[in-house]
Amino acid sequence: MRPIALRAAVVLSIAVALSPAPASAKPPGTPNPQDAREAQRLFESRGGARILAQRVASVEEVAAVAAATEGLAATDALARVTGVEPGVASIAAAVTCYWVEYSHSRGVFPYHRWVVGQTYWCFQYGGAITYRSSNTSARVDGVCSGSNARDWKVAGGAGYSWVVVHHEADFSCATPWWFPLNDTLWMEATFDSYGNAWLSRWN
Repeated sequence: MRPIALRAAVVLSIAVALSPAPASAKPPGTPNPQDAREAQRLFESRGGARILAQRVASVEEVAAVAAATEGLAATDALARVTGVEPGVASIAAAVTCYWVEYSHSRGVFPYHRWVVGQTYWCFQYGGAITYRSSNTSARVDGVCSGSNARDWKVAGGAGYSWVVVHHEADFSCATPWWFPLNDTLWMEATFDSYGNAWLSRWN
């Protein structure tokens, strides 16, 4: 190679070595900020809390629930629901029972999720609640999953004219990126001895 050509090749090699490297691409799985904000908006979109359905339930229906969930004999379940000893028909006949279903939701598809509560409660009208049984479920659509549905009594109950029940569940929603979107939804429902049911608090 001629000296001039050799010197040109060396200069070109040095220039290439010293030139700045091209900006590296985002690591795989890193969201575009605008896409991440949109996903967060869909995830956090408010749904609402509401009563879905309510109906009168017979004492026998609720006693069957008590027998199944608490492992009671039929006569003991009836006494548990009415709050009176077996055979006291006049008082048992004065007991009224209701069933109600309610929910609290958040997010829009594909991040829609909701916690659902169902409660049976019985009472002497205008007097004391005699029985209450609740359950909770986590429901989803799209890319979310629900877990650890739970409920507990907050205040009141049998012997009082009202009862407050807390329901909650955990949710996790997949995203196109390396991280999921997680939260917990909760609500509190109140029931009284006049047959009223309403959602008193939720997040």
